[in-house]
Amino acid sequence: MPSYVLIVDIFGLVLAVIGFNMAFRQIAIRRRFGLPLPPSAQLREQNDNADPLTYIMRIAGVMVMIFGIVIGGAMTLLNLA
Repeated sequence: MPSYVLIVDIFGLVLAVIGFNMAFRQIAIRRRFGLPLPPSAQLREQNDNADPLTYIMRIAGVMVMIFGIVIGGAMTLLNLA
């Protein structure tokens, strides 16, 4: 397998890990970048106003994760064909 395929696969893996953390481990990402932590579950029930940053990070994280998987998989499959 050529080295450029491995480089693209590693890049896709990095994107997938970053996207997974953005989507499902938001507190760690928020702490790393200094973003406000999400309100507790009790406050969310009382105010009925969910934190919009939560949904933005979920959508963007899933998009980045899928992009990394598709780029790495497509490059590998095209090279194997």
